Amino acid sequence: MDNKINIPVFTKVFIISLLTFLIITNIISIAFLTPFEKSILYTLRSFFSLKDCDSISILLMLNIGFLIFVLVFFYNVDKKIKTLIQKHEKEKKDLIDIHKQEINKKNECIKNLSKLCEEISEGNIQKSEFFYNISHELKTPLTVILGAIQLIDQKNSCVTIEKRNSSRQFIVIKQNCYRLLRLINNILDLSRIESGYIKVNTVNCNIVYLVEEITQSVVPYAEQKNLHIEFDTTAEEIISCVDIDKFDRILLNLLSNAIKYTKPRGKIFVNVFKSGNDFLIKISDTGIGIPKKKVGTIFERYLQVKNSFTKGVEGTGIGLSIVKSFVELHNGSIQVKSTLNKGSEFLIKIPIAQCTIESEKNYRKESNERIIDSIKIEFSDIYTISQSGQN
Repeated sequence: MDNKINIPVFTKVFIISLLTFLIITNIISIAFLTPFEKSILYTLRSFFSLKDCDSISILLMLNIGFLIFVLVFFYNVDKKIKTLIQKHEKEKKDLIDIHKQEINKKNECIKNLSKLCEEISEGNIQKSEFFYNISHELKTPLTVILGAIQLIDQKNSCVTIEKRNSSRQFIVIKQNCYRLLRLINNILDLSRIESGYIKVNTVNCNIVYLVEEITQSVVPYAEQKNLHIEFDTTAEEIISCVDIDKFDRILLNLLSNAIKYTKPRGKIFVNVFKSGNDFLIKISDTGIGIPKKKVGTIFERYLQVKNSFTKGVEGTGIGLSIVKSFVELHNGSIQVKSTLNKGSEFLIKIPIAQCTIESEKNYRKESNERIIDSIKIEFSDIYTISQSGQN
């Protein structure tokens, strides 16, 4: 095994040249010794008998030692300098990283503030539109009521009173009173929901019968727009615990929307079926549909879907928000699927539950009158005077 150290040719030449230079320098400078070197040589000669060649060797060794010392010194200095530079670069890098992190945090805060500002601005716009719509909704029926009252006053001032025309004006007043009552009920329900002070009065009832009865009750209002309503169920009876008033409001709101936003000769489908421990109600139509970007926000408060097809259709933008809240009061959920210009589908899913208080037999004692009153309120912005006179 070869243990020889292989030294590069360049290194060998450098070492030989350095030693040759030192030897020549010491030979030339032997006559020009410094006092320090002379004192060293004198001291050594006092102890040892040294020749001139020995003196040169000693001087050479001293110079080589001094050179090694200088090299070691500069090597250590260079090493420390590099260490300090590395430390400085590391600290500089750390400071840059910290600064970048702070900048990123500030940018993130700025983005969050901008997003929050946009949300607040959008919320303010929606609320402004809501209160504008509320003002319009309140002003329209009040104007009609006032006009009807003025006509009645004019007719009553005459000698002959046409009872038929007078009764027609009273129907207008009644219809617009229902519109105001619906609006006020929605505002009150919204405030109760937001404050958390809304009560649920539940009873056991047959969901199939309840949905079918409400659907059949709104058929005349659909026929008025030349719409066809179809009811279907896969179960004869589904007994569950619900708040009937709120359940009626849920169905009537969805049906009124379906009638409002479906063109003449369109169709509305109402299906009831059972799935596991839940009952489901699906209300679909062939109406104008909802834009894709609005489907995810259709249940938000104060939001209305506006496009070229909804012109002339009034609303406040809180109906579906209340519907969603009423469904959630029954521990249920509501979903929507919609295709623009093809129609919408609302699916309600509520767990089947039983109440401790048995009142199933009495929940429909005054069902017809109650449903008619509920329809008159929920459909007050749909049906016409002649239709209201029939009911």
